[in-house]
Amino acid sequence: MAPAPAPAPALDGRSRLAGAVALCVAAAVCNNWLGAGLALACGLTALALGWDGPGPLLRRMALVNVFFLGLLATVPFAVPGSPLFYMAGWPFSREGLALAALMTAKGNAIMLIFWGLVRPLSPAEFGAALSGLGMPDKLCLILALTARYLELMRREWDRLLTAARLRGFDPGTSRRTWSTYALLLALLFIRAMDRAGAIHQAMLCRGFDGRFRSLGTSGWRAADTALCLACAVLACAVLFTEAL
Repeated sequence: MAPAPAPAPALDGRSRLAGAVALCVAAAVCNNWLGAGLALACGLTALALGWDGPGPLLRRMALVNVFFLGLLATVPFAVPGSPLFYMAGWPFSREGLALAALMTAKGNAIMLIFWGLVRPLSPAEFGAALSGLGMPDKLCLILALTARYLELMRREWDRLLTAARLRGFDPGTSRRTWSTYALLLALLFIRAMDRAGAIHQAMLCRGFDGRFRSLGTSGWRAADTALCLACAVLACAVLFTEAL
């Protein structure tokens, strides 16, 4: 998860995460268009809590929908039903197309909900929220530190590769190329281990005891309770559409 450029509004990470999980579970299990439409409306509403301009959202939505385009192109061939047309003797069914479109709507709703509620959290706030909701501390540490330092490792890899090219490294398909990549990868892991040790020592010096304690929020407030209640009601409404 990439850190958001915009600061998060004054909401506790636990309320954001709990609300997002409730809405996403409801959106995932509903199997009708009314529920999917309501989940999409929840996702669009959630954007108000994490809006930082249309550019990043549209780019990420385009990437996500590349996957769903694959579903729209393949699922109708795997679901039996009324054929719309045939391709190489395989029927492209109306029921399969409806199922793929429903999956696309639900997937986009989940994407919008997480974008609005969870993406504004920094890795430290995300780890603190997971820990506050009762997740194992080791899992919270792994998730939060991985999200925090993946970009750092990518920059380190770029520096190593640039240094190798300045020394005449010309990537190809030869054995020498793969040997060079293996050497660069080993250097990357060695530097990552050195940096991990230094970071661990620095965290211990600051009183780290194995739990994340975010300093960016002011604790649980009335707005967090209101957000959780609103998400619970909307999740129940999405699930209720199954009974209609």
